[in-house]
Amino acid sequence: MNHAGRKGDALSPQELKLIADAAQYLEHPSLLMQLANVVGKPLEMVLKAVDKVAPGRVDDAVSAALRTALNVAVRTIPAGTQSDAISVVGDVNEIGSTPSFLHKLSVALTGSVGGLFGVAGLALELPITTTIMFRSITSIAKEHGEDVGHAEVQLQCLTVFCLGGPGTGDDALDSAYLAARFGLQEMVTHATRAVAGLTAAELAASIQRGAAPAVVSLIAKIAARFNVTVSQKVLVQSIPVLGAATGATINVAFMDHFNRVARFHFGIRSLERKHGIDVVQAAYRDAVLRAKNVA
Repeated sequence: MNHAGRKGDALSPQELKLIADAAQYLEHPSLLMQLANVVGKPLEMVLKAVDKVAPGRVDDAVSAALRTALNVAVRTIPAGTQSDAISVVGDVNEIGSTPSFLHKLSVALTGSVGGLFGVAGLALELPITTTIMFRSITSIAKEHGEDVGHAEVQLQCLTVFCLGGPGTGDDALDSAYLAARFGLQEMVTHATRAVAGLTAAELAASIQRGAAPAVVSLIAKIAARFNVTVSQKVLVQSIPVLGAATGATINVAFMDHFNRVARFHFGIRSLERKHGIDVVQAAYRDAVLRAKNVA
């Protein structure tokens, strides 16, 4: 449903703060710098490790990981929302609920294994890590009033893996986040329509076989951006420092990044349902401009 013309109450100071925080992070998440800080190595050393990343392996692993995550979600996530009235404003740095803690513990364990095998273990580690992160993202979506059993919402959860980061060309003058959403929305809509009426089992089988072209195209679009982020993770993880312990630490930081993106993305979507898309996105653009002027 399009809420662009719907009017709500004026944005509260807390809601405006959420939008400002979202603009600050989603336009400049700097994941590579965060990962470099996590392992305690200078960024120059991290950048020199880029040659250790095998692009072909990363591309293949990313596509497989996204398909696996969506497949598991389709089969296992029940319909419904936690609360349509839950506050959208909160500390995105908080550990959060027990499920969030368990998700972090799980990716730490998979990171430990990945740290032992480096790029060679990516095909085994990444699908598991991505699926766990995807479940964490769906939990966040549910907290913000989304029906995570609906195909469109599950696809929105998948887009979180390619949101955030500086734009290019004209996009950078406006908002990389809004530009990415706009570029993906039509594909999400087509994919949702393409799978309408399918049972969870039928949809999962269709994804596995690659028999849902609209979904496959969307996954390919997301993978093109996600593999850049995964490459950053892999190149940092490939530095011979602390082995398995480093892999665990990096995976938790990796998950924290996407949890932050998810909280901002679904927080903004919740505000759009309440106040209207035009109002919220105008406030977001203002926040982006203010941040650029301050910088």
